[in-house]
Amino acid sequence: MKFRLSAPALLIAASTLLVLVISVVAQLMTKRLVETAHAGDYDLMRRAFTSTLKGMTDEASSDAEIFANIPSVRTAFIERDRPKLLAQTETAYKLMEEKYAIDQAQFHTPPGVSFLRLQEPGKFGDDQTSYRPMLAEVHHEKGLRKGVAITKAGPAIFGIAPILDDAGNLSGSFEMGLEFGPVLDDMKSGFGLEGAVFFQEKQLQEIATDLPGDIITSKNRVGKYIRFHSTHPELAAALVTDRDVEITTPKSYERTIAGVPWGVQLMPLYNYANKQIGVVAIAASFEEDITLQRRALIWQVLAGVFSIVLMAGVVVIVVRGVLIAPLGALNERMAALVAGDASRPADPLDSYCEELETLAKNYEHLRTQRKP
Repeated sequence: MKFRLSAPALLIAASTLLVLVISVVAQLMTKRLVETAHAGDYDLMRRAFTSTLKGMTDEASSDAEIFANIPSVRTAFIERDRPKLLAQTETAYKLMEEKYAIDQAQFHTPPGVSFLRLQEPGKFGDDQTSYRPMLAEVHHEKGLRKGVAITKAGPAIFGIAPILDDAGNLSGSFEMGLEFGPVLDDMKSGFGLEGAVFFQEKQLQEIATDLPGDIITSKNRVGKYIRFHSTHPELAAALVTDRDVEITTPKSYERTIAGVPWGVQLMPLYNYANKQIGVVAIAASFEEDITLQRRALIWQVLAGVFSIVLMAGVVVIVVRGVLIAPLGALNERMAALVAGDASRPADPLDSYCEELETLAKNYEHLRTQRKP
């Protein structure tokens, strides 16, 4: 095999291999960066939900405490004057319901008997202690409690404040319940995240008997859960299936819907007694990340091809132009000299590389000796 063919081929092959290795490493690094970014996105989803839920529970508890300590409201409740209590609270409740997504508000007498539902004043007298441990604990401990619970009106985020009489004895309690929808809606407006909350169908059927009939339906059924609220129902139905929702620990995964990749974070939802009653799903579009990753791949391929072509050109120019061509010319002159033709001088010495310059000098020395 000729050096003029094998040397450039070997150098070009080595250069190509090096470029390919660098490109693969760069692509792996890009993929790793995207995966790290997605891990950060999942962490953001978890923290965003936890923070928003905490903010809502704090709001519910503070509203309940403030409302329960309005002097006229407190007096009417301690006196067990239901009509007077309703007159003192009805207007304020309607205003709060409209502006602040208040879903439920209720007064209880010990140990946990409904005295007045502001959202449904005509319904009272039922004992709720058997299925509402948070309410029972408020009456037992005489302390403020907050958390997620399911009532006859449905799931909500509650704050329950005890009401004490002037002697410091427990007279009862007042609770404020915030809708779940605004938690997810706030996350969508604040972080651009889609969300859905699922509650166990069995508990909803057993406890939330006052729910509208269009909630517990087959279209909202996902495994043993009911999709109670979603910022994008069609998307939620595609992203969270019967098999996905069966979790007891946080779970994250990616799924492509209509050509758009989504990252989904599922989290168990617990009530005040730390019993799982549902699942929360938060989803973020990864379309921009994947698009950037694909663009990076295209640029890396283009850069690799350009580098290979450039290095191949350089190799050919250097090997053939600097080494092989001058060496070939010297070989021709040497062959002519051997045949007795000493009339062909070497090219100017400064046109040769340092290694061939010595060879050219030796040729000139021999040619001088062979001149007649």
